Amino acid sequence: METDENRKLMICRSCGNAYDYDYFCGENLLKAADKALAHKNYSAAADMYMFMLDKEPSNVKALRGLILAKNNVVRLFDVTPKIKDGTFSVATFNLEKHRAGCGPETLGFFEKTDKVLALYKEYLVLKKDLKTLQGKAAVSEPEDEEYGRGLLYYSSVKTLKKTVLFSSIALVILGISAFLSGSDPYAPSWLIVAMVFAMIVAGIFVLAALLELLDRKKKEEKHVLTEYEELNAKIEETNGEMERLISEINDVFKEMNQME
Repeated sequence: METDENRKLMICRSCGNAYDYDYFCGENLLKAADKALAHKNYSAAADMYMFMLDKEPSNVKALRGLILAKNNVVRLFDVTPKIKDGTFSVATFNLEKHRAGCGPETLGFFEKTDKVLALYKEYLVLKKDLKTLQGKAAVSEPEDEEYGRGLLYYSSVKTLKKTVLFSSIALVILGISAFLSGSDPYAPSWLIVAMVFAMIVAGIFVLAALLELLDRKKKEEKHVLTEYEELNAKIEETNGEMERLISEINDVFKEMNQME
């Protein structure tokens, strides 16, 4: 506000509105500030609320109006979306300058603003934790509805896959050779026995490798699914805690609205 001594007016530097000195007494000034706030003329409203608080530091209505004007909202509940989308200004609730001039009758009001700031601090911590959890969940999220069953789980079992491949090839070759040798009347019996024995060994290798592959797949799949589900459970829990804090903040706003 600027003073025009000649015309006995107070003029708002922001909007150009002019008020005579008589306007600046108690309820008249508060009504003017509330009207400016209702019309979203936040800068002018803030100027008037601060002017009043210089004269009456313990005026709770002016303190509440200043919070609203500084935060560019008309109602305290309009602060909640700002908290959620990250545009809330903590400075709007830090009224140290005005607190210093207040008496014990206004202590309750500042206890409420302190509580809002404390709850908001908790909310920010949870919001940061949630972002971290969502990042981890995105990395561990299965690629398809079958939770990525397939070669994704075989990445660490190349040796086993080679064992299955080479043992299967050996088994086929030995089987064909044994069949051909068995049909040859001049083939020595020891050769046929050796081939059958080699086929049994190759078959055991194939079976053992396949069982190991299956076991590793189940273990790794179980690990991935458990981690993913645990992360999602933590995300749900964190979201629930954030909603609880928002609800508590709204309860404090309700109490502040009832204060005179």
